[in-house]
Amino acid sequence: MQILDSLIPIFAVIGLGMLLRKRHFLTVDSTRAFNQFAYFFALPLFLFYKLAAAPPAGSQAHPMFIALISAVAATGAIGWFAGYLFGVPIRSRGSMIQAAFRGNLAFIGLPLMLFTIVELPTAQRSATEAAVLLAITPVILFYNVGSVIALAIYNEETKQSFSYRKICVSLGKNPIIWACVVGATFQHFHWQVLTPVAHICEIIGGSAFAIALVGIGSQLVSIPASNAWRATILPTVIKCIVCPIICWIVGKSIGLAGFELQAVLIMAATPTAVSSFVLADQMKGDSDLAATSVVVCTAFSFVTLSIVLLLT
Repeated sequence: MQILDSLIPIFAVIGLGMLLRKRHFLTVDSTRAFNQFAYFFALPLFLFYKLAAAPPAGSQAHPMFIALISAVAATGAIGWFAGYLFGVPIRSRGSMIQAAFRGNLAFIGLPLMLFTIVELPTAQRSATEAAVLLAITPVILFYNVGSVIALAIYNEETKQSFSYRKICVSLGKNPIIWACVVGATFQHFHWQVLTPVAHICEIIGGSAFAIALVGIGSQLVSIPASNAWRATILPTVIKCIVCPIICWIVGKSIGLAGFELQAVLIMAATPTAVSSFVLADQMKGDSDLAATSVVVCTAFSFVTLSIVLLLT
């Protein structure tokens, strides 16, 4: 039932975004506005309020982070090695590595996770939400740094023009990271969110996933995916199959079980983030491979996420 209750609604809203774009109800400009509103306002307010108002996350945040970051780092290394082993062209390796480890935690993983725990008692649900948010914040940092480094190493032009100072500035401007940090600070010191602020967060934050998922669907239609889909098989298998398997092995070995294990497996099995195409295009990587990887991995992730929900 979790597939019907949790997964299908996520992909149905993505499909709605694709339909709206094909029917020209959404345009390039309106899609960009959707994505920017979700990224800079709706999702940060949602994450801040969820963390700030949550009870203590207990001891589960740390093992959840260990399981997820171990899987992400391992798949990044596997993608790096696979590039050499299978003779992936130098220009394409950065995009392939990024597609192999960078998942869509915020816009697909989080709403799916929230749907799967909706029937838990309120206190347990809030604690699980807080643990997941605390666990994924440093992983999002890793995504940004790792993607930039991979694309810089395999692109001489970018390597010469891009500096680590710019990486730090970019991370410092990431609203999702700041929302989690500030929300975690409120939670740690037991600060109360003012009622007007809480209501603003509830109103705007409540729209985050609807706007983001419609935006993803619209953007998937506009991504110039090439016919060279065979090149995406390798990163798709690594991202959607190898990553959750490693996460499961590590999670079980450190004692994760139940909803906590399911939550990190969902995060590990999320498809390649749409933002990976944008970054590959900006940094002169193989944008065709990056774009096609997003489309193929998103479609294939329905199968792997379904398996995760069935087995856990």
